[in-house]
This record gives sequence, C-alpha cells and structure tokens, in this order.
Amino acid sequence: MDLRLSHYAATFLASVTLGVAACSQEPKGSPTVVLISIDTLRAERLGVYGNSPDVSPAIDALARESVVFDQALSVAPWTLPSHASMLTGLDAVAHGVEAPEDRIPTRATTLAEHFAARGYRTAAWTAGGFVGPGWGLEDGFEVFDTNTPWVTANMGFSRHLERTLEWMRERANEPYFLFLHSFDAHGPYSQSDPELLVRFRQRQVGESERDHEFFRATYTRYARSMGFDRYQQLDAALNDYDSGVAEADRAVGRILDELRSSGRYDDALIVVLSDHGETFYDRGLRLGHGMQLYDCVLRVPLIVKLPHSELAGTRVGSLVDLVDIAPTLLDVAGLPPDARMQGSSLAQIARGGRRSRSYSMSGTHATATHALVRDGYKYIGESAIPPVHSIRVHIQPETPPALKKYVQGDEFKTLDENGVEIVTRYPVAGDPLGYFEDLTFRECLFERASDPDERRNLAAERPEALQKMRDALAAIYTASKALHEGLESGMAQRELNSIELRQLRELGYAVGSEPDEATLDELDRQLAEARTNPPLPPPNSNVLVALDQRVHRVRLALRERGDLTADSLGELELCAGGVLDWLESTGDGRWALRALWRLVEIEEMSRSAGHELDSAPLHRRLRRFVAPFLQKQPAGQGSAQPRER
Repeated sequence: MDLRLSHYAATFLASVTLGVAACSQEPKGSPTVVLISIDTLRAERLGVYGNSPDVSPAIDALARESVVFDQALSVAPWTLPSHASMLTGLDAVAHGVEAPEDRIPTRATTLAEHFAARGYRTAAWTAGGFVGPGWGLEDGFEVFDTNTPWVTANMGFSRHLERTLEWMRERANEPYFLFLHSFDAHGPYSQSDPELLVRFRQRQVGESERDHEFFRATYTRYARSMGFDRYQQLDAALNDYDSGVAEADRAVGRILDELRSSGRYDDALIVVLSDHGETFYDRGLRLGHGMQLYDCVLRVPLIVKLPHSELAGTRVGSLVDLVDIAPTLLDVAGLPPDARMQGSSLAQIARGGRRSRSYSMSGTHATATHALVRDGYKYIGESAIPPVHSIRVHIQPETPPALKKYVQGDEFKTLDENGVEIVTRYPVAGDPLGYFEDLTFRECLFERASDPDERRNLAAERPEALQKMRDALAAIYTASKALHEGLESGMAQRELNSIELRQLRELGYAVGSEPDEATLDELDRQLAEARTNPPLPPPNSNVLVALDQRVHRVRLALRERGDLTADSLGELELCAGGVLDWLESTGDGRWALRALWRLVEIEEMSRSAGHELDSAPLHRRLRRFVAPFLQKQPAGQGSAQPRER
C-alpha cells in the first residue's frame, strides 16, 4: 500500500456481495429510543464486565434488565468514524469518514433522518469535539446541542444533563429518538467531579508490570498535553479514569430515573455503548487511543435494553460491532429497514438469528492500517505510511534531556493546541525510547481464542491463514468502497475552523497540519526504507523491561521518601551494570542509545537524591563496545558516541 496520505487505502481487485439479514420476527415497536455513547469507555471498567461494582451501579443495574454483548468491536480506535457507523449502519470505508476532513455522504440516511421521517422527535446532546456538526452526524436532528462555547473543564454529561431532562419531560406524550454523548471517561482523566476524584484516589495503588511505561511517556508531548505525566503507576491512572466512568454512570442513572418517572422506561429501547476503548500501555507506546488496532482499543461495552426487558440477563458471546447499532434501532422501533445498511439487528441476534456479516472490519488513518476479525483470527494489515510519521505526528516524542548532551535529535515540526508551530527534536535513527517497534507496521495474525491479548503474531507460522485473511480483507474493503461510491454526492470535504481545531487538539488529536508535496515524497522514501529495514525490537528485550521495572520501583520510592536508602543505591548500581550487560549480550552497537539513555537517567536519579554513582567505568565500557560499530554504520544510522566520564 504505497500511496499518499490522503489516499492511503489501496483499491483491491476482489469483491464480495454483502447482505442484510432479514428480520425473522415482527418487531414490537417502541416510541422511546435512547442511544447513549460514553466516549473512550473501555468495557472492562464497567462492573458488568468485571470491574468493581462501585464504579457503574446504574449501568450495571440496567445491564441486568438488558442483553449484554461480550464481543462487541468498534470500527475505528477514534471518535468520528465510530459515531458515523453508529448513526448510519455502515462501516468506515462505506460511509467514507476515515479522516478528520471527511463527512458522511448526503445520500446516506442517518438514524435521525429515519426517525424524523416517521414522526419521531429527534434530539442530540454531545460533548462536541468530533461529535459536533459539520460531519453529517447532525443530519435529521431537530436539536443538535454541542459543547458551545467550548469548555474543556466540562466535557461530560453534566454540561447538558438538565437541558436533556427538560426536553424529555416536555415530550412526555410524543415518540422520540434521543442521542447522548459525553467525554467523561476521556483524557485528561483528572477533570472528573472533585468529590469522585477524591473518593477514587483513596483506593490502594498497587504495583503493575506496566508502571515503568509511565516514565517513558513523560518524553512525549501527547502525554504531557493530556496530563498523563502526572501518573507514575497504572493503578493511579485507572483510579482517575474510573472516577470519570462513575461520573458518566451517575448521569446515565438520572436519565433512566426520568424514563421511569415518566412511565416510558418499560417500553423503551435503550442502548449504552462506547465508540472505542483506551489503551493503558497494554501494547507499549502510550495511554490513549487512535493509533493501534488491538482489541484493547477496539473492544467496547454494548448493553441493549429491549422493550419490556425482553431477554433480560442474556449475554451474547458472538462477534458484533458498531455497524449493527442502526439496524437494531430501526428494527426494534418498528421502522422499515434500510437496505443499504450493512449491519444486523442485535435483537434478532440475541433471539438466535443469524448475523449478516461473519466479520468486523476496522481501520485508522493515523497509521493507515485496516484490520479484520473473521474465522477465529484477527488480521492487521501492513501500514501504508512509515512508523516515523505516525510517531512524530501523533505523540511527538522529544529527545530525553539526559541524552541531549550526547546527541542532537532530528528536527520535525508540529502544532500545539493553539495552532502555533513548535519544533521537536528526537534521534530517529537511534529511537532510544523504542517507539517505532511499538507500532504495528508489518502484517499481524492473531488467534483470538488461544491468544485474547494478541501477543503471538502467527503471520510467519501460518502463511495460508494469513493469505486467506489478506484476501478476505481485500474483498470486504472493495465491496464497502463500492457502496461508498454509490453514496458519494461530490460534496466538498469538511474544513475545520480555528475554534474546532483548538477543541480537537485539546482532546489530544493531531489535526490541521497537512504535509506538503516535499514531505509526501520524503514519506514515500521512508516507507520504502522501512519495508526494507522494518523497526523491530532489540534482542533480549524482556531483560531490558525487567531492568526498567526495577529502576522504576526505586524511582517511586525516591518520589515518596525524597531520599535513597543504601539498598536503593545498590539496586541502581546493579541495574546500571545490567543495562551494559544487556547491550553487550546483543552484540550490536546500534542499541547503544537505549543503554546510554538508561545509564544517564540512573545517574541523574541518584544525583537528585544527593548521591553520586561511580559510573565512569560503565561509560568507558560502553565506549569501548560501541566504537567498533560506529565505523560499520552508514551515515545517519549509527549511535552517538558518549563522552568520556
């Protein structure tokens, strides 16, 4: 897939015919339809999916009267395409909203348009950002209220809850379709209700094998802009995140109470879900979402309360996705089906019916990658842009200060939340923070049943299965692309104004910095080079991770006590030597920056506590090891020589 950024998805030759499953049972109909989207809500953070019951009591209670889907996936790891799929019943390729400048085709009929045509009152209250007007999400809503003027500190349900409840009361005797959206669980996590923050921060913070990743993240502008650098432990971040989930749950509870008090709850169709999940260093790289297509960011909660609580307590373990939402709402409300929708009614699936699609396709423009779940496998295709581009644009790493006296990083430009150009420097060739290999670049094949965490890439071991999934993705993509071309009306692409750009940047999205032709040419060159020399983790990386975990435990102790014990100093000395042992065990001087970064960080940590490590022998050892390799590396590929100490 060697194409330009604005056209990264290749056109495939094969095609398939997709059908919409016929309803096997006459729907009962419902005059009350409520769709609630809690942005960035990871399924496992709800009690019904395994979290502590104090986080989401209202949603958990609703789930007991609903159908719960355990294997629901999103179509994208970010907000805009996911919501477009919810409201159109089309995957992201079919509706075409795969990048910030795309909008839903005018020939596609949204849920609100369907309901409005049948006499329903329609309203939406959203938190803004990528769930704002201009992308076509607003089509068919008589009320589409967003976070205007933009208030970063109040992006949850509380901003619009009272107006929502008032609107519901005023239409007590009318059928209505209500769509609600919030950023309660979205970063920054520290913006929840202060009372909830205090309560959840009183939880015990335990040690996690992923804690050390937080230190690495402090070198990325993305983490700092989202407030993630305030955390040094996974549990601390999850406690704040759960406080946002609890705040969203409290609002959902009030919506449900209003439906009950108005006598509409029993016959109401209520769907609670999320547009995508959130990664908490599940696969390295970052907190957040948008770049990867692993299940930690694609799996979403999905709770469907049918009229009269039909099938209450049922759990469905088969594959479904967000494309199935729109057909479900039409079916259960008794509206005619839309033959162009690709999904199936979740109500019919819960009753034992057959889903029209045996797969789920997802994609992200951030890495120009698509993925397919089918036949027990998860396939992630090759990226159409080089990792260096994704890393620079979406997380913007900076050269660790400890390395700046040894090596000057490569310069690249990005925009801050106000649209002001900033210069970041990072030694791309050495990649000391190890970000490039964290990105999915080459094809991946995971077996879902035996490897739910997607740790073992079977692409090389199962070439026949790989080819089958590759061909299936090509065929499905082509069919969806053909559907999109039939819907496309030639409308100009979406243009973001300065206020919208600021909103999106404050939410952590990289928008408004399109590359010029020269940059695209350079990306083409980098892509070709990356395919020849793909970013791969260094040998024995588990040893390095174990050392990082040990050092981070000392770092946490230093932060808590303000000083280092003799045992802690001894541990740092052992870890510093271990880093050099690791480097020498690789037999490859290209990894010297990884070792040097850790060595000088250990020195600075001890120095901050008033101690001085005798690290001169380690630096001499590093220099002797690296020197022979420097002569072998082509220009720009070698590691910088550390100074003699």
